[in-house]
Amino acid sequence: MLTSEYPRFWIRSVLLLALLGMALSSISLPADEQTQNSSDEKPATTTLDAAAKRRLKDVVRLAYTSTHDGWSTDEVILQDELNRKFLAVCNERMPEISAFDCNWMLMTLRKAGDLSDVSATKRRTQRHDDYLHAAEVAARFLEDKHRTNTDHVLCDPAMRAEFDKLARSIAPETDAYRLRKAALALRKSRRLPPELVLRVAKWEKEVIALTAAQIVENPKQISDGPGVYIFRDATGYLYIGESSQLRTRVSKHLDRSDRQSLANYLAENGIKDVTVELHIFDAKSDAKDKALRRAYESDLIRSRKPRFNLAP
Repeated sequence: MLTSEYPRFWIRSVLLLALLGMALSSISLPADEQTQNSSDEKPATTTLDAAAKRRLKDVVRLAYTSTHDGWSTDEVILQDELNRKFLAVCNERMPEISAFDCNWMLMTLRKAGDLSDVSATKRRTQRHDDYLHAAEVAARFLEDKHRTNTDHVLCDPAMRAEFDKLARSIAPETDAYRLRKAALALRKSRRLPPELVLRVAKWEKEVIALTAAQIVENPKQISDGPGVYIFRDATGYLYIGESSQLRTRVSKHLDRSDRQSLANYLAENGIKDVTVELHIFDAKSDAKDKALRRAYESDLIRSRKPRFNLAP
């Protein structure tokens, strides 16, 4: 846990992250993937041979040009009705290909500039300020849980449905389309930076989310091994910490936290609307090293800016 009472930790974290940054500088990633959690991604269409991939490109191009109705490739992926029409044409011509592969190929063609000759005349400009936090929480959770990136989440129907459910649980008055569009805007503006420590360490982890009430009712749902915890509510991230005994530490916070800002918040608002996101590591992994857990914690705080870690 990072507060002003841990100056030595700050020094250790800065040094460790500097070393990790040096290690990462030697890793070459495609420009459009540099801001994503892609360490364990599996490339799309890996089961297709070269001829099938060429055919899929042709089918996807045809499907897009015949269904996009003036909208961009992003909108064809994000809008449910447009996506259904696009996938129907793809499925008619290549029924063996998954919806994800069709959507992913569409995004790939757009990034490669292979659809630049197809005019997109319709625009929809929106501000996402009121629900951007919900899109960020949902996008980051899905990235962490599935060890993938937001583009993959939005292209995969199952993961997109999971994103919609989580994002709308945080911002219930906002429709799923706007939340998806906000997540894509965050990704495009490089506001979903990856956690660098895991890109190097590659620890195995399980990512789950439980309401605070569920944890109070049954703390044994949580492993008491090493991990990182993230308190959040409908407004966004509240507090991030780490522990070698995750269950014990989280239960302590929910009973009577020794972090005054978090304790004050829970005393004033209760736990009804609080969710705890848990990054659970194997007890035999390098996560048993406190310095490495704290480096990961520091990285999460840097990227997610929880309200009570950053309070003076």
